[in-house]
This record gives sequence, C-alpha cells and structure tokens, in this order.
Amino acid sequence: MTAETIEILTNKEVIAVNQDPLGVQGRKVYVTGTDGCQQVWAGPLSGHRVAVAFWNRCSKAATITAKWDALGLESSTSVSVRDLWEHKDVAADVVASFGARVDAHDCHMYIFTPHPAYRSSF
Repeated sequence: MTAETIEILTNKEVIAVNQDPLGVQGRKVYVTGTDGCQQVWAGPLSGHRVAVAFWNRCSKAATITAKWDALGLESSTSVSVRDLWEHKDVAADVVASFGARVDAHDCHMYIFTPHPAYRSSF
C-alpha cells in the first residue's frame, strides 16, 4: 500500500465524520455538469455542523459550489469551513454558498460549522 493510500485510509478527521454520534448518513444534495458528474454530498453532524463533500467525476477540473439551501441552512447563516484532507480551516465567515476548484476525478471534504446567531437582548 502506498503512503498516500495509508494517509487516506487513516485520516482521523474523515473517520470522525463516519463515527459522529448523530449517526445520520449523508446524501447527494446537488448535481450539475455533463451526466451529473459534479456532485455535492452532505449530511448533518452533531453540534449543528454539516459534512460536505465535493465530488468531480468529470474529465476536467471544475469549480463546485454548495449553496446553503441545498444543505438545509438559512441563506444568512455564517459558517466556518474546515478542509478535512488538508487538515486546516480554509474560511472563517462564509455566507450563502461555498465553492472550490476540484480536479478531475477528485473529491474535497469539509465540515461547515455555523456561527451562533446573534440574538438581541431587547
């Protein structure tokens, strides 16, 4: 087995999504491109977070975008975005949609964490 394969199979952040206590399976929420080759998959996680995967089955790189309505989020919700393959936070205050360039036959996986809504005390 290659080092890259071992790294993929032992990615603790991805395994944590699979083992999340909420236990809800993700599903395909958006499709575009020729024969539906650009896909967004998503599923709820504990703590009001959302696991989101961009899958490019096309033969060319493409920008894939997840819109909040497809994820079950209010369009005004602000989220932080963590890239599970890169093990880093990639955005801190994203509203309405998030997109990324995905190489052909590749996937990106993220956790979207909504920021607490501001509530007036008046």
